Amino acid sequence: MSYSTTATENTLKKWEREYFKEYVRESGFKPYMGTGSTNPFVVKKQLIEGGQVISIPLVYALTGDGTGTSTLVGQEESLVNRGYDLKPYWHRHAVAMKKSEKQNSTIDLAQAARDNLKTWDMDEMRDAIINSMSSVVEASGSYNELLGHPKEVYFSEATTAQKNTWAAANATRIVPGATLNNYSATFATMAANLDTTNDTLTVEKVQLMKRTAKKRDRTTGQASVRPIRTGDQGREYYVCFAHSLAFRDLQQDMETINLDGRPRNIDDNPVFQDGDLLVDGVVIREIPEMATYGTIGASSATVVPAYFCGAQALGIAWGQMPRVTRRKEDDYEFIDGVGTESLWSVEKLRYIPPGGSSAVDYGMITGLFATAAD
Repeated sequence: MSYSTTATENTLKKWEREYFKEYVRESGFKPYMGTGSTNPFVVKKQLIEGGQVISIPLVYALTGDGTGTSTLVGQEESLVNRGYDLKPYWHRHAVAMKKSEKQNSTIDLAQAARDNLKTWDMDEMRDAIINSMSSVVEASGSYNELLGHPKEVYFSEATTAQKNTWAAANATRIVPGATLNNYSATFATMAANLDTTNDTLTVEKVQLMKRTAKKRDRTTGQASVRPIRTGDQGREYYVCFAHSLAFRDLQQDMETINLDGRPRNIDDNPVFQDGDLLVDGVVIREIPEMATYGTIGASSATVVPAYFCGAQALGIAWGQMPRVTRRKEDDYEFIDGVGTESLWSVEKLRYIPPGGSSAVDYGMITGLFATAAD
């Protein structure tokens, strides 16, 4: 009798579909990804059909005064338009096993390999988003196809000059602690103004970030940060990704508010449950994997970021969805190898505003806060 069997290729395809859905969802940022222009993380998939670079265009609002009944000919205003190029790079990893190890093991090594590859891919996506939010400048020289690195410089690898370039260009996109007076175009000077008495993350600082995000100036071309959602009665919604220590400080600041202003039941009150916090339409989400900026505050205080995001903060370009791969050199079928392969990049969207000369973070406010260690 001849029995039907499922081809390995068909099994792998089912794995790929489930694998992609699971790891993107479990990265923690899935609710904020989407193809629409109101998503904080805008996803582009056109490069799957071929190509190396995809541009995300932006047309700035008109800043001129126009005219009344006087002649309009010759007084037309040109549209200021910019583009940001996303350039994906490869993400690859694999696990190899000898048949003898699979024979001797009491666990399913193939399943363990799948789970660990999914975790690796999940970590790659999550870390890329965190690093991109911290990035200070776009630099084509940073793109590295061999090692896998996008064309932007993360804060952790930036030089002093690059940090100062970012600080100088983003005066309207930085909230340094309790007051905008802490700002300086020299990053180290600005960080040194932050102390653990006045400049921890609190409700008032979240409100300051929101007010800063909503500012718009027609005459200078300063764009506001577009909310991810709007509601009735003038309500506008944003999301803020916070370092764990800053999130802890905000929790402590809100404890009395939540105890006095919300039902004291275990299921609904943040005092008793883990999860996001909400301040004036801003969802504050803790990101435990986020790194500190170092002990660069006043009296060597630790400075941590809070990334306040509206629409179009980051761009995610896919050139190839995750694909399961098999090792071909198998030593006469004695070595079994399984891998993962995908082509994508995550980059902060930054554009040169009208009349400007340096690119500005478009959909994000970076909050800088001092904090004490646990």
